Amino acid sequence: MTTDATTDDRWRTRRTDAAAQRILDTAEELYAVHGVDGVTMRALAEAIGCSRATLYRYFPSREAVQAAFVERSARRVARAVANAPAATDPGERLVAAVTTALRLVRGNAAFANWFSPDAPATGAAIAALSPVIDELARGFLRGIDPGMDEPVLAQRSRWLVRVMLSLLGNPGGTVDEEAALLRTFVVPVVVGRDV
Repeated sequence: MTTDATTDDRWRTRRTDAAAQRILDTAEELYAVHGVDGVTMRALAEAIGCSRATLYRYFPSREAVQAAFVERSARRVARAVANAPAATDPGERLVAAVTTALRLVRGNAAFANWFSPDAPATGAAIAALSPVIDELARGFLRGIDPGMDEPVLAQRSRWLVRVMLSLLGNPGGTVDEEAALLRTFVVPVVVGRDV
């Protein structure tokens, strides 16, 4: 009996993906309880019930687990924002998207621990450098203004990510106050006009 190599490869890929997702699910549980800095590869392996060697087959370092967690979380938040009702006005769409994303991150203990004032800068640094987060921000801004020039798009998406990281690390007031700040200081720059 011969096996189809393509089928075998797909099975292996699905199995690897499932194992990586299980690792990230466990990391999320641990981040919620212990914070980012409190989760070591040893603690993660123990919580999963595997050896560190097995864990290292999927993720070469603690930082790789963190980066994968940030990217997976960012994609989840982006999907939720995309599925939320959208305003027709580009500025209001931006405000709604940012406030929704902030609410989702703050509402999940594992996400929120990355940005608490006493958390190490690691979480924000990984988030700021994540190509996935940059890609998601660019995609969102392209949806607001499909004709935006690439250099402008790159600059505005980086700035939007920095603003969001700042609001996550230093929350200010109520949702309405943050929305007002976004309308005053972010919309004019990102959308290119006053709301």
